[in-house]
Amino acid sequence: EAVTSSITTYMVYNVLFILAQVYIIFLCVEALAHQNTIQIIAVVVFYFVCQVYTATRYISFYVLPSISARIFTRDSNMQMMQIGVMTMYAIALVSLVVLSYKLKKDVGWSVFKRLGADISLHRAYMWRQCLVILLKIDIYFIGSYLVQMTALILKDDDIETWLQITVCIPFCIVVIVGAFYALFGEHRHLMVFICACMVVSLGYFVFKIVRVCNPDIVNRPGDPYADSRPFLMITIAACMLLIILTIVASVKCIQNFDSGLKEAIAYEKMRIRHQKMYAVVAHDEAETAGSAKIARERFALD
Repeated sequence: EAVTSSITTYMVYNVLFILAQVYIIFLCVEALAHQNTIQIIAVVVFYFVCQVYTATRYISFYVLPSISARIFTRDSNMQMMQIGVMTMYAIALVSLVVLSYKLKKDVGWSVFKRLGADISLHRAYMWRQCLVILLKIDIYFIGSYLVQMTALILKDDDIETWLQITVCIPFCIVVIVGAFYALFGEHRHLMVFICACMVVSLGYFVFKIVRVCNPDIVNRPGDPYADSRPFLMITIAACMLLIILTIVASVKCIQNFDSGLKEAIAYEKMRIRHQKMYAVVAHDEAETAGSAKIARERFALD
């Protein structure tokens, strides 16, 4: 049973790594499409956290394995594959840093073109973009934590399992969706309520740290966190750091509500729509004029 648990842990974390790569690709494409330099930087940090995960996984299974995880030390091919994954992550991270630096220089002036030279609007927009990307990264890490707890730790007969399914998961969804809605609509009172919910969630994670690191179960028979403790602690630490940063960014955004940013963004979107519409009309008129010219030339030849 312990060996089966280690194999299940290994498979779950492989799935989480794959999902992380898919999510990073999504964030990269979105950042390039919107010329979002803050999101480009956030992708680099996200990738660095993934690199930490790969190193932790190698240490947990090959350097300091639990008794049940020692089965992996017998497979040299698997160990070489893990070393290869860490190496590729490191190479990709360096490449991503270099490319991000070049992209930052290329798209850095796009904000000035959108919002003009008003410094206060630029700062408000910067905090808005920071909060948006923090909420996007929150989605992955909080989702990762919930998957780890549900798939690896909690049991069907544990009341905490059903509390997590019926309370924690809906709570996270409501808070994140509510944060996006409050931010885009500049709903001050709703954003304050969202911040209060985030503070409560910090208390929940402190409780989980105490429970995971309880000396009465660490390295004891039946330890439910034996194979997942390092990964779970990194995830909890990342979630707490992200929540604190999200609260800070939320407070800054609340202070910037009603500063004219919402109207400036709406005006910019309308301007882009009109440009596209006029470009289509001009293209159609040019085609029509060209067709008419060709017809006149044909009639002249006849």
